[in-house]
Amino acid sequence: MEKFNYSHVQRYFLFDSSNMTAYIKNQIMGVRDQKISLINRTMNTMKRNCNIEYISLGEIDQIGASCHYLRLGDWGLLLDAGADPHGKERSGYPRYDLIAGEPVNAIIITHAHLDHLGSLPVAIRYFPHARIYMTPATAALSEIMLFHYLKVQEKKARQNLKKFEPPYLSEEVEHLLYMFQSFDYEFPFKIHGFQESEIDITFWDAGHILGSAGVEIRWRGRRFFYTGNTKKSSQFILKGARYPGNSEILLTEATYGDNEEASHIKKQTEVKRFGNFISECLNFGGAVLIPVFALGRTQEIMMLLNRLIGRNQVPAVPVYLTGMGIQINRIYDRLLHKIYPQYDARLLRTITADTLQSKNFRKPSIVVSTSGMMMPNTLSFEIAGEFMQDPRNGIALVGWADPETPGGSLRAGKVEKIKEVFGIDRVLSRIETFYFSAHSHRQDLLRMIEHINPKKTMLCHGERNALEWMKKKLQELNLGGKVIIPEKERKITLPG
Repeated sequence: MEKFNYSHVQRYFLFDSSNMTAYIKNQIMGVRDQKISLINRTMNTMKRNCNIEYISLGEIDQIGASCHYLRLGDWGLLLDAGADPHGKERSGYPRYDLIAGEPVNAIIITHAHLDHLGSLPVAIRYFPHARIYMTPATAALSEIMLFHYLKVQEKKARQNLKKFEPPYLSEEVEHLLYMFQSFDYEFPFKIHGFQESEIDITFWDAGHILGSAGVEIRWRGRRFFYTGNTKKSSQFILKGARYPGNSEILLTEATYGDNEEASHIKKQTEVKRFGNFISECLNFGGAVLIPVFALGRTQEIMMLLNRLIGRNQVPAVPVYLTGMGIQINRIYDRLLHKIYPQYDARLLRTITADTLQSKNFRKPSIVVSTSGMMMPNTLSFEIAGEFMQDPRNGIALVGWADPETPGGSLRAGKVEKIKEVFGIDRVLSRIETFYFSAHSHRQDLLRMIEHINPKKTMLCHGERNALEWMKKKLQELNLGGKVIIPEKERKITLPG
């Protein structure tokens, strides 16, 4: 910046003192203009440096392989590292190669379901220096889920008479366990690399499964919130989700966006219908099969059954538990009371009558069995084939199932498809579907968005119809600011 040359000023005014005022004014104006220009350049640079870049590396308009990349200045974050458990070979993984040259300082896992966790070891191959953040319960559950995924993939390869090519090695999982850094809900922490960042993270209880979290990100005055999978109302064990207020940018799931019925179903009415269904089957001397996901749905249904039996709303019969849900129960029993002090440790163990490793069980009884989608060669699939040939039995469907799976066929009532898939001639048992979801229905999603009050809302984790309904409704209600349905693998710049 130019300084006044006073000697030159003095010489100049000896010849023409009338120019003194104009000269000084011009000098001062020049300095002012330079300062304004410098300020404007600095502000523009800061504004560019506050831009957030977003790319969905996984799925947007379907369930599976959730993975979102955020670029914040010189730092990069991955939100979830999922896999499509039913995808073919490597097609079920996010496109990590698209950001191979970008910084990835941290990987944040919202919860331990495989569609948000399953490709974490693959992500670390691409980004070996990234730190991994999650809640303590998610850290405990992730170990079980990742090892189990390897076993399932190996079993699937053997059944298809293919050479098993593991997506990752068990040694890689063991290595990952030492990289986990866990933080409790509503306990802010900074992302670290070789130096401390300007990024503050806070986990919020998402109410989906044990340890599930929404992720609040604060950076240079900007606030970004990712819901992960969220459930606003309480379940039978978990309490409802909690959300921060006034986040500028919201990335939210919309799983039940197009499900009109879900928002009108009353929880107590559904519980009563569920209890009546079970009681009728048991009173006729039959048994009830409840196919469930091992993580989340198993524990919630076990708690519901315990309450119904304790209130004499369902006959007191043996409740058998099968599959990986047994291992998950141990994690719940160890950690649940630390999050929700009203629960006793070892709660789920005390309400399980017996574990079941084969199809041998007595009637009347209740069998809670994985897999929830009743995939071939699982115990729930094998039991269902026999159950459906006895009119005294019942099958209670209590969770979402991919329409292309056997469980999806049962939910849709496709009798001919059911007979073909299960290899039976007739379907004699009762089959009922109950709404006990671990996701918020669309009215709760709208109320959440109103509370968070974002300037931009990005929709993900839902079928195309669900995303489109949510976008249209938000625009009608003037909620959520600018509403975006991102395109998979397409970069979006979110200006500061």
